Amino acid sequence: MNSGGIGVPLGFPLGPTSVIQVTNLSSAVTSEQMRTLFGFLGDIEELRLYPPDNAPLAFSSKVCYIKFREASSVGVAQHLTNTVFIDRALIVVPCAEVMQPTRTVVMCKTTFDHRENTALGKRPCLISFGS
Repeated sequence: MNSGGIGVPLGFPLGPTSVIQVTNLSSAVTSEQMRTLFGFLGDIEELRLYPPDNAPLAFSSKVCYIKFREASSVGVAQHLTNTVFIDRALIVVPCAEVMQPTRTVVMCKTTFDHRENTALGKRPCLISFGS
């Protein structure tokens, strides 16, 4: 599925996508907890938590990217926005996918500044899925 391309201006209407960005996550959250929470909404193809569970440094918050097998799961997942999980209200937004032969790159409308715990607005955030 190709939902966009590199160089697509931010603020573009998202086409069908199977990737979400979850921000405002507690620093205590784990990949397993995210997989359990969002796994009820659809089959998860891939999940990336930043910083990862084994990160040597402490951060005040985390961000997670989840790729579902079905794009319909993205709309359902967005309903979890403002749901308090551990100690924070989740922010769930869809991300545009750019398919490449060996990986998927996602571009989201909102980037989260982990140092300041604030949304930076419409800025690109490129995350590579796959090998």
